[in-house]
Amino acid sequence: TVKITVQVGSYKKVVTIQVKNPTLKLSKTSATIKKGATTTIKATATPSGKITYKSSNKKVATVTAKGVVKGIAKGTAKITVTCNGVKKTFTVKVK
Repeated sequence: TVKITVQVGSYKKVVTIQVKNPTLKLSKTSATIKKGATTTIKATATPSGKITYKSSNKKVATVTAKGVVKGIAKGTAKITVTCNGVKKTFTVKVK
């Protein structure tokens, strides 16, 4: 928190600004899907920003720029969700 004082002549105004750390929340952190099926990762970032998604194993599951995960083959993959320097992990199991 910081207070900034602005003064012009006899007019004086104090403004308080609070800076918060960025946050990233996932509606759920894991899912189990069948091969060929999809699920969507719902992520909320504060402040808003570009959210990126990356699969740890594209042979098991892929993910689009909009967070749609598709099961490719049996196994487990971790999807890294990133925004404003904050990272979260979504685990997907493909049956």
